[in-house]
Amino acid sequence: MKHRDQGMTILEVVIAITIFLIGVGFVAQSNAVAQRYRARQELRQQMIFYAAGQLEAAIENVDQLTVTDVPGPPFNTFETVINVVPIVGSEPLQEIEVNVSSSTYPDDDYLKVSLKTYRVKP
Repeated sequence: MKHRDQGMTILEVVIAITIFLIGVGFVAQSNAVAQRYRARQELRQQMIFYAAGQLEAAIENVDQLTVTDVPGPPFNTFETVINVVPIVGSEPLQEIEVNVSSSTYPDDDYLKVSLKTYRVKP
């Protein structure tokens, strides 16, 4: 057996495993970050649909839907504010604004949804 055919030393094996584990760590971390942003995007999309339902209820002059009308999470963590403002100079028109935010992430501006529309005063 020649000196070149002996294989890797323990130090080379340790260095190779360390480099491999660093690469696996970066892949796992990037996957975790991607999952977190995906979940955040899904929550925002659900908030938009929820706000659209609240806006439609306000247009039809139905009282604000309560948490008991809506199934469990994440909808029961949404805080809704509905503002009906008459438009000055145009008596029969009202502006309806629905603001939805998540009580789970109160400081996250990305997770605050605001929808506006107009209706003729009933």
